[in-house]
Amino acid sequence: MDRIMVNGEKFLSAMKGKKVLVVGDLMIDQYIWGDVSRVSPEAPVPVVGVKQETLRLGGAANVANNIISLDGAVEICGIAGDDQMGRWLVRDFKNQNVGARGVILDSERPTTLKTRIIAHSQQVVRFDREVTSPVTREMEDTILGMVTSLLPECRAMVISDYAKGVITPTLLKQVVGAANGAGVPIAVDPKSNHFAMYRGVTVLTPNLFEAAAGAGMVIGSIKDLEEAGRRIISNLDCPYLIITRGDQGMTLFTRGQEPQHIPAVSREVFDVTGAGDTVVATLALALAAGLSMVEGAILANVAAGVVVGEVGTVPITRELMKTRFRELGES
Repeated sequence: MDRIMVNGEKFLSAMKGKKVLVVGDLMIDQYIWGDVSRVSPEAPVPVVGVKQETLRLGGAANVANNIISLDGAVEICGIAGDDQMGRWLVRDFKNQNVGARGVILDSERPTTLKTRIIAHSQQVVRFDREVTSPVTREMEDTILGMVTSLLPECRAMVISDYAKGVITPTLLKQVVGAANGAGVPIAVDPKSNHFAMYRGVTVLTPNLFEAAAGAGMVIGSIKDLEEAGRRIISNLDCPYLIITRGDQGMTLFTRGQEPQHIPAVSREVFDVTGAGDTVVATLALALAAGLSMVEGAILANVAAGVVVGEVGTVPITRELMKTRFRELGES
């Protein structure tokens, strides 16, 4: 790990310009920021005085945003609504230099929008506007066509599955087959109830809760963690698994080898929103640059440790990574 910290900036340079294909559920995170000074006379709830509203890329869109912020290149495939939020999403992709040739505007589905009310740096409530039913067979075929046309340009793929209807069993099987056939590594940010679908991918990046559900067991100790990792790798026939463990860091499982526990390097945790997006984006970009899975996991661990120190969905950046490498080298 120390060697990777020393060579952190070298690895970041190797990742520059490498292109990743992101396939998954596009979302927008809306934040309404304000202060609470009183309780409503109508009900025992706080009254938030709104100061500011912001829109940020979420879900698969945030994965793409993280890749761009690390000076990588990206193409994204997914569905947004043919509505105001969907058009904002496409405009923001253009502004952020995200390749959006694979984005489809669908008049039958709204753009997934998660609205969070934040007061004094704390989330008060969240409400979601979305449709989560699986996309149609025709839409599956359209997305697959986009993926196969863009895949030759890319050196790694991310499947960002938020269970909003885009990642169906049929589509995933075809996409995984296409990527494996092209020799492109596949990193998956999974949903716990979809684990059986991910057979044949290169690496999954579940958190502890998702890993426990995927393994069908309770994880209450390091022994349980290691057993869960072995089960997932065996069941899905994947060579690698990274279980993120919050303030305990992450554990890398490699088929046929002992697991490697990577300690956390976060300074202070304010908000874990989007941390999983940052992990899978950093890992995929590292793999696209030809770095090893261990190197990619440690870089992703550092990146996650930075973004959890921010409030709201915030992408990692190359400059933030460089600063953190320097801090870790001096500590």
